[in-house]
Amino acid sequence: MSDHFLFMSAPFWGHVFPSLAVAEELVHRGHHVTFVTGAEMADAVRSVGADFLRYESAFEGVDMYRLMTEAEPNAIPMTLYDEGMSMLRSVEEHVGKDVPDLVAYDIATSLNVGRVLAASWSRPAMTVIPLFASNGRFSTMQSVLDPDSAQVSAPPPRFSEQMELFGLGALVPRLAELLVSRGITEPVDDFLSGPEDFNLVCLPRAFQYAGDTFDERFAFVGPCLGKRRGLGEWTPPGSGHPVVLISLGTVFNRQLSFFRTFVRAFTDVPVHVVISLGKGVDPDVLRPLPPNVEVHRWVPHHAVLEHARALVTHGGTGSVMEALHAGCPVLVMPLSRDAQVTGRRIAELGLGRMVQPEEVTATTLRRHVLDIISDDAITRQVRQMQRATVEAGGALRAADETERFLRRTRRH
Repeated sequence: MSDHFLFMSAPFWGHVFPSLAVAEELVHRGHHVTFVTGAEMADAVRSVGADFLRYESAFEGVDMYRLMTEAEPNAIPMTLYDEGMSMLRSVEEHVGKDVPDLVAYDIATSLNVGRVLAASWSRPAMTVIPLFASNGRFSTMQSVLDPDSAQVSAPPPRFSEQMELFGLGALVPRLAELLVSRGITEPVDDFLSGPEDFNLVCLPRAFQYAGDTFDERFAFVGPCLGKRRGLGEWTPPGSGHPVVLISLGTVFNRQLSFFRTFVRAFTDVPVHVVISLGKGVDPDVLRPLPPNVEVHRWVPHHAVLEHARALVTHGGTGSVMEALHAGCPVLVMPLSRDAQVTGRRIAELGLGRMVQPEEVTATTLRRHVLDIISDDAITRQVRQMQRATVEAGGALRAADETERFLRRTRRH
């Protein structure tokens, strides 16, 4: 039986990739998938056989680094609200009578608009969570605002209380009006608080904070990696030196000073360094390069990580998961608040280290990387986590769980 799945995500690669991998597997099984995201993702969506539905993203053309590091604390949630409303308009204009059987929305990027759409259609909804999940014992939001208070001892805050934390209390009446306009009679707090009945978490349970406290509503499927087409190929060097991959992701990749420090750190050092720049920095500004350093705008990380002995990263959950899936230790240089939470988890589980950006020099970076490569205890811990990450099941299990959830909803 073929079903229609609607996926929703803002156009951030770290959020789109996991959902896209699940969508690809569902398409492979004969289902119809519509994927709602920004224009930049059109080719990637179409390449997996899903229907691409564009919405006008509030993030298109925005300097995300400045937004995340210099803007007022409520700027991102307010932008997410605008983002969600734009998604909602595009979907409602497009769907017509072809109402999807299930709505799968990215937890971090659409402010529960997926839940609103599903309820207005009397359809089930689920979330795709490409970062740490939250429950009554651990709060991702609290961990970002105040890392010391991430472990929750009191009942988690209601939706309106969360909005107040970000100075967004004025949004609550607007959301209440939205619910009424879609025929939803529940109060905002009752409707928008708490998790969905089903949630795909793109981490292994062993990496999740308070992982053993999450109930059957959460499926910890590990990283959903997909094919990642269009990134080219990579061949390991013939030198035999340990390979180190360096990437600051797609948001924090405009920091030329960091990339120059990376090159200086490993000049004439017996390691082979692969630096992935994305669109942030022109590779030519880093040349000439020493023979043991190569620089690319785009490189298939999975191909490099299969051979790498260390990943240096800004701390994006997707990058960290991809490294652990390949059995590669991690050095986190956190460039955002949520990356601090990820870096702390890496350090406390013995999977690598965290170094604060202000502490990074060529000398300290070189020391940390060489120590990680030679640390047998880190190697052992990473191998254990690699097993947990692979055994979590990835996109195949995620598709299984998604189909199973839809079948359960039809029986009730």
